[in-house]
Amino acid sequence: MRQSCYKFWTILLLALLLRVIAAIAIDQLVTQAGRTFLIEGDANGYWELGQHIAAGEEYSIFQPPRRVLRTPGFPLLLAASIKVFGKSVFAASLVMAVVGTGCCWLTWLLARKLFDESTALWAMLLVAVSPLQIGSNVQILSETCFSFGLLLCLLALARLLQQATAAGCGRTAFTNGILTGLTVLIRPGWILWAGLSSLIVVLFGQMTFMKRILCAALICNGCFVALLPWAWRNHEVTGHWIFTSLWSGPSLYDGLHAGATGASDMAFVDNEDAYSTMSEFDANAHYKKRAIDFVEENPRRTVELAVLKAGRYLSPSLNAAGFSGGVFSVFCTLWYFVLTLLILAGVLNLRHNLAYVALLAGPFLQFLLVHMVFVGSIRYRLPVEFPLSILAAHGLVALRQRWNHRARRNCEPQSGVN
Repeated sequence: MRQSCYKFWTILLLALLLRVIAAIAIDQLVTQAGRTFLIEGDANGYWELGQHIAAGEEYSIFQPPRRVLRTPGFPLLLAASIKVFGKSVFAASLVMAVVGTGCCWLTWLLARKLFDESTALWAMLLVAVSPLQIGSNVQILSETCFSFGLLLCLLALARLLQQATAAGCGRTAFTNGILTGLTVLIRPGWILWAGLSSLIVVLFGQMTFMKRILCAALICNGCFVALLPWAWRNHEVTGHWIFTSLWSGPSLYDGLHAGATGASDMAFVDNEDAYSTMSEFDANAHYKKRAIDFVEENPRRTVELAVLKAGRYLSPSLNAAGFSGGVFSVFCTLWYFVLTLLILAGVLNLRHNLAYVALLAGPFLQFLLVHMVFVGSIRYRLPVEFPLSILAAHGLVALRQRWNHRARRNCEPQSGVN
C-alpha cells in the first residue's frame, strides 16, 4: 500500500512538473515572437470573455455584440484566474497546468473504480507523460477544462453502471445529467452525451429494465436543468431559447462549403460580414442553411470531406499549420502507434464486458462522428484520450500478466515418464 501511494504521488507530481515546464517554455516562445498566445484565434476570444466576466461587464464579444457566441464554462475559469492573479496569461497557463494534472488524477480515479490499482497507475502515467497532452493542457483553450468535466461525467456513469440495486440510482443518474449539462457549457458538442450515456445505461445497467429507463430519463432531465439558466439568459438577450450557443451554424459551414478542406478557416465570417446586417440568431441560421444546401447539392464531396476530417481527427501528430513535421511528429507517431496497439489489446480483453468499452470508447466515437461533420483536428481528440488511456493501461496490464504466466510455465521443470 505504501509503495502504491509513493508511485501515485510520484506520477502526479511528474505530471504537474512537466506541465509547468511546458507553460514556462511556451510563455518564453510567445513572448519572443511578440504574440499573446501560442495558438491565436479561439484563445483571444476566450480571454476577452474571461476579462468581461471578471470586470462584471456584458458577456459579449465583437461589434455588433455577439452575446451567445461561446458557452460560459471555460471563460468562467479564466475569469477566476484573472480575479486572483490579474490579467496574466502566464498565470492562467499555470492554472491550466493544475487542471491538466487534475485530469491525470481523475483518470487514475476512474481506472481504479473500473479495474485495479495497477491499471490506474499505468493509466495515470500514460496521460502524465503524453507529449501532446503536456503541451495542450497549458493552452488558453477549452480542451483541458472540458477533459476535467468529461472525466467527472464518466465517473458518475461508472458508478451508475455498477449499481446492482435501485437504491440511490435515481440520485446518481440525475447527478450524471447535471454534470453532463455543466460540461456542455464548456464544450457544446458534449450535449450528445446525454443521449449516448442514457443509451449505455439502458443497454448495460444492472437494475431492472424500468429502473434503467427511469435513470435514462433522469440523466436527460438533469442535463436540461443544468442548461436552463444559460438558456433563460439567452432568451432574455436574443428572444430565443438557446441551450448551447449560436456558433454552430458558422462552425457547420466551416466544414461544409465549396472551399472546405477539412481544416478550420473562419475567414468567411469577416469577409462576408453577415453579422453587420443580421442578428446573431439569424446569422447562425443563415450559415446552417447554406451548409445543409451544400450537403444536398454535393453528397459525394460531403463524403470526401468526412473522410478528410476523420483523418485529421485520427492523426498521430499535429496537423495545424506551423506545428506539423519534424522529429517531434515522428516521436508522436511512434507514441500513438504503441498506444493504439495497447488500446486494441484492452478492448479485446474486455470483449465480454461491453459496458466498460462503451464507457471508455464512447466519447472518442461520439466526437469522431461530430467532427466528420464539422471540421477535424487532433485538438478535438485530445480530451477523449484520457478514457482511452485507461483502455490502453488495461491492455498493458493484461499483456504483462499473460507474459508473466507464460514465463512461469516455461520455467517450471518438465516431468516425464521413463
